[in-house]
Amino acid sequence: MKKIPRYFSNNLTFSINNKKGICTDRIKLRSIFLSLIISLLLAALGLYDLSNGFGNTQITLRMGTDNIPDEQIASTAFFDLCFVAIGCLVFANKMMRFLRYNKYKIDNETITIIKRRLFHGKKQFNESLNNYEGVRFRVEFFQIGIIAKNRYVVELLNKNPERSVPLYLSTSNRGVRQKLKEYAKLFKLPIIENTDDGIKYVDYKDMDKSLIELNKHGTLVDTYDEYERLPKLLVYVRKKDKIVIKIKKLLWDAYNAISWLVVCLSGILAISGITTIIFSQHLILTAYLLTALSLAVMVVLLHVLFRKEKLVIKRHKIVHTYKYLLFSTKHNQIMKNEIEAVEIEKNPANERYYVAIISNNNTIAFGAKLKIKDLRWLKRFLIHEIIC
Repeated sequence: MKKIPRYFSNNLTFSINNKKGICTDRIKLRSIFLSLIISLLLAALGLYDLSNGFGNTQITLRMGTDNIPDEQIASTAFFDLCFVAIGCLVFANKMMRFLRYNKYKIDNETITIIKRRLFHGKKQFNESLNNYEGVRFRVEFFQIGIIAKNRYVVELLNKNPERSVPLYLSTSNRGVRQKLKEYAKLFKLPIIENTDDGIKYVDYKDMDKSLIELNKHGTLVDTYDEYERLPKLLVYVRKKDKIVIKIKKLLWDAYNAISWLVVCLSGILAISGITTIIFSQHLILTAYLLTALSLAVMVVLLHVLFRKEKLVIKRHKIVHTYKYLLFSTKHNQIMKNEIEAVEIEKNPANERYYVAIISNNNTIAFGAKLKIKDLRWLKRFLIHEIIC
C-alpha cells in the first residue's frame, strides 16, 4: 500500500485569490464536542459512584439484607475505576487529535507547509509550485465512530505525500467535480485520477462535456456486449420502468471484522448491565446507561453490517440506494444527461477500486468491494445505458 497524504478535517475549502491564501487543516472542535462531554460524564459518573454517591455506606443486595463481602466491594470499586479510566483516555485522545494540525500557505509560486504534532513540535517545508504534478481527485472510505462514510478529496499532488496540499475536503459529493476543475484551472495543472488503467492525466478543458454529447460527436465508443456473461456477484433485474443492479451477497472485510468485534463487546456490556440491574442495588443508574448505550450501538452496527447497495437505472436518471435490515434509503441520484464520466477509480488508502459515476456537481461511488473484472463489466454496462 502506497503512502498517501494524511488530512484531519472532513470539511475544508482552500480559498485562494491571485494565487495567495492560507488554510489550516485540523479537526473541528464541534466534531468532537459530544465525545468530550460523554467522556467527562463517564469519568464523573465513576468518581461519584466511587465516593459512594449512589447509596449508603452499607451496600445491600435486593435478595437480602446481608452485607456484601469485601471482595465484592473491591470488585465494584474496580468497575468504577474502569469508567474513570475509559472516560479519561477518550478525553485525552480527542484533545490530542484536536491539538495537531497542518497549515498551508500559498504565495504565488511558493508553498509553505507547517505541520504540528503534540510530541514532535513543528516541521516546516517550502516547496515550489513547479514541483506539483497536478490536481488529484480521490475518494476515501473511513469511519466516523461506528458509521462508514466517504470523504471526497481534491488535492495538489506532490511526489512526496507530506508535501501534498488539501484544496477541498468534504463528506458530501455535491460540487466536487466543479471544485476539481476550478483548482486545475487556477493552477493551470492537469487533473489526476487513479483508475484501473493506472494514473490518468486529463486537461481540465476536456471535462465539460457529458457522455451523451461525446457520443453524439463520435468521441465515445460503446464497448458493451449484450451477450457477455453477467458477473457472479451482481444481480441484474429488468422491471417495467427501470433496471436494478445490486450486489448478490454481503461482502465483508477488515473494517467489518472490527465492527463485529464492537458488536460482541457491546453484547457483553449489555448483559453485564442487565445483570447488575437485576441482582444489585448499586450502580443502577450506571447500569441503565450502559445497557441502553450498548444496545443502541448493537442495533446501529447490525444495520450497517447488513447494508446492501444497489443502482436503479431509470429512463432519465441513475439512483444509488442503500437497503438496511428494516428499511431502504435513497442515497444519491444523477440525471443521465449530466453524467460526464464513468470511471473505475482507485482509493490509494486501501488499494480498493470502485465505479465512480461523475457529473459536474455530483458523484456516485458504487461497488467498493467488487472485483476489478466485475467493475469493468459494470462500467461498460452503465455507459451503454447512459448513451442509448
